[in-house]
Amino acid sequence: AVLERCKFYLVADDSTPAIDPSTRTLITARAESVASRGLRVIAMAYGFGSNGTAPMVFAGFAAMRDPPRPGVADSIAQLHQAGVQVIMITGDAEQTALAIAREIGLRVQPGTSSCLTGTALDRMSKNQLREAMGSVSVFARTTPRHKMAIVEALQSRGAVVAMTGDGVNDAPALKMADIGISMGKSGTDVAKEAADVILVDDNFGTILAAIEEGKGIFHNIQNFLSFQLSTAVAALSLITLSTFFRLSNPLNAMEILFINILMDGPPSQSLGVDPVDPAVMRRPPRGKDEEIITRRLLARVLFSACMIVFGTLFVYAYELSDGLSARDQTMTFTTFVFLDLVSALQNRGLSCGILHNRMLLTTVSASFCAQLGLIYVPFMQRIFQTQSLESRDLMHLLALAGASFSLHEVRRRYERRLNAEQATSTFTRVEELA
Repeated sequence: AVLERCKFYLVADDSTPAIDPSTRTLITARAESVASRGLRVIAMAYGFGSNGTAPMVFAGFAAMRDPPRPGVADSIAQLHQAGVQVIMITGDAEQTALAIAREIGLRVQPGTSSCLTGTALDRMSKNQLREAMGSVSVFARTTPRHKMAIVEALQSRGAVVAMTGDGVNDAPALKMADIGISMGKSGTDVAKEAADVILVDDNFGTILAAIEEGKGIFHNIQNFLSFQLSTAVAALSLITLSTFFRLSNPLNAMEILFINILMDGPPSQSLGVDPVDPAVMRRPPRGKDEEIITRRLLARVLFSACMIVFGTLFVYAYELSDGLSARDQTMTFTTFVFLDLVSALQNRGLSCGILHNRMLLTTVSASFCAQLGLIYVPFMQRIFQTQSLESRDLMHLLALAGASFSLHEVRRRYERRLNAEQATSTFTRVEELA
């Protein structure tokens, strides 16, 4: 814009010849050459007069470098592997923007097809911009109005948009985005007020850690729900089946209350503190409207519930052959609790080892000891109407729990294979886009 307003160029204090087309082309080429190395080019000119319409003399240009922050390239590479689309929006010139984008590892095609300027955005309709968002990763020479249009286009595609910025001109887009992220050290007060999240360390890699933690929490919630629902479905199915076939109730009221304590108590709460799965960032992002209870989660609930119901019914039917005594009901109750504790252990994260979540292991062990107390402590026997079991009976129940544990391991191995295939598919799509 500055060069277009210049009719002369400075050679010496007493020499300012007119700019002919070849000179103008040479200056533009030199500026683009410098910009292509990632430098920010600022043209300088001077003129006389106060109305701003007098011919100006081009004095030259200065090139400055604003290098990317350390670690940005690595963070972007990991975000790409996770299926996250990263877009750079800048007010810099097109060549400068493309050079920086290549330096930090953005998906940029040869030439300028991956970059749109503010001028091009002004000529595009909302539908055209929406379609272009799939292939464009760099926007140059943009204004606050352009940034808002880009955020709106991404949201219209169903994307969850996180916008980062530190200046006053970023505030409207930060407010409009699903998640506005402002810099804590270099950010202006206006940007901080408009943002939802403030990075106190101004480190782009912190966003990566936040995404990883968020995905981990989401999967822990699913594990918690899987255990809760499987226990509830198993208990309800057991009572329903015994009532339907007019059999004696396999569990009394106090035993059902204890099972509810297991379902809502320490073992289930411990599933919420599983360590973050290192492979979670290789999974594609979930949709904005994706349900937390997925088909795979329902299948896991059904599998876990079937393990509990079938195992408990097996013991119940075997003991019922000679009439239901206090011992038989204790066997049924203990079977349900043991299989439920196995379900708690096996509904942990797929990559979480049996010793990784110590809180889960501790609460399951405590629940196991509490169950032994219910069947061997006389005071508890009177409350829960239980009876001491022989060591042989207890070994049979532990063997049944071990069989359930093994079947759960087969299920977990199958789910890990599905996740690996899904991650491979995501990585392949990322490589194709790159």
